[in-house]
Amino acid sequence: MYDVLSGVRVVELSTWTMVPSCGAVCAEWGAEVIKVEHPKGDPQRGIRFTPSRDEPAAMTMTHLPNRGKRSVALDLHAESGREVLLRLVASADVFLTNFLAPARRKLRIDVDDLRAANPGLVYAKATGQGPKGPEADLGGYDISAGWARPSMVDQMMAFGADEPPAMPPGMVDLQAGFNLAAGIAGALLKRERTGQPSVVDVSLLSAALWMLGPNLSAAAYGSEILHATGRYDPAHGALTNSYRTRDGRWLYLVFIEPDRYWHDFCRRVDRPDLATDPRFATAEVRARHVRECVEALDAVFASRTLEQWRAAFDGMEGPWAAVQTAAETVRDPQVLANDYLGDAGGFTLVSNPVQFDGRSVGEVAPAPAVGEHGDEVLAALGYDAGEIQAMRDKGVLG
Repeated sequence: MYDVLSGVRVVELSTWTMVPSCGAVCAEWGAEVIKVEHPKGDPQRGIRFTPSRDEPAAMTMTHLPNRGKRSVALDLHAESGREVLLRLVASADVFLTNFLAPARRKLRIDVDDLRAANPGLVYAKATGQGPKGPEADLGGYDISAGWARPSMVDQMMAFGADEPPAMPPGMVDLQAGFNLAAGIAGALLKRERTGQPSVVDVSLLSAALWMLGPNLSAAAYGSEILHATGRYDPAHGALTNSYRTRDGRWLYLVFIEPDRYWHDFCRRVDRPDLATDPRFATAEVRARHVRECVEALDAVFASRTLEQWRAAFDGMEGPWAAVQTAAETVRDPQVLANDYLGDAGGFTLVSNPVQFDGRSVGEVAPAPAVGEHGDEVLAALGYDAGEIQAMRDKGVLG
């Protein structure tokens, strides 16, 4: 855990992955994050990726976005449950939610409602499609609002796939959650400097548009960068391309400054003749002969295994990478050397992408059980044991 948000209290009322992942980032940055969830628990807790509920991987989608928090389980439809929430909000710096506007109005937890209890509250919210427009009040998940609608899927199919690919779970959710955490940090800085709190908004749609910025900006002018001719596109180029090795693996060359790396590359692949071939001698002529160059390199890469290419490219300045499996990535020496995998109470999780002062986030608490911290949190708010038990007996407190 870092200390950059030490002393900040975040009250999170959210479900699934996007906004809870923002809370997890805030917790890793040192904030106290109190997750308010229904007594039955966040429905995300029911997501399992393995047949057995006992396997550690089965809990990935619980621990990943909820690590490091405390949990209070409340029925907010009960007035006493809402009163607990208002007391929490009165003690908080940030309120964090993914509830849509109709639900916020029904529960009386919109900006004005909560700022009546805490005028300095930073109010951070996230939605599927954004806070305005005809579909602002409709829900969305990352596959719909983050993959399909913003053209992410279409761009992935640009080179000839005849059906949409399977999507990795939570990818746009996590990007949007991190964007929201960054917005909260900015809002806290503004409040410290000016005394004015902000309302912070992020959506799955906005996060995906940002990720796809270069192509979408081009599309606004009638050009789609990726909708071209695949590996033989002159704009794509032979030296920013993918190649298959003898053992059926793939790798990418990413020579954005191709002439800078071309001669050393040709030497390393034992084809110095390519460097002086008049069709390939410069980036300009390679663009005119892109098909011939790609086909020549296809033959070169098909002559050796991936491990042989790793040896040949050891220390090469020109950027390249093997297409790794997930199992390879979590064992990648570079990933491990930088502590990009963290420990949440013995449960291995990917760390959030920011490090401070050259150190890793270290160990954080795993996700709490539903309502695990209810008694202690309510006691700190001034509730006595009898009041706490009465709410539990009524089902208001889980």
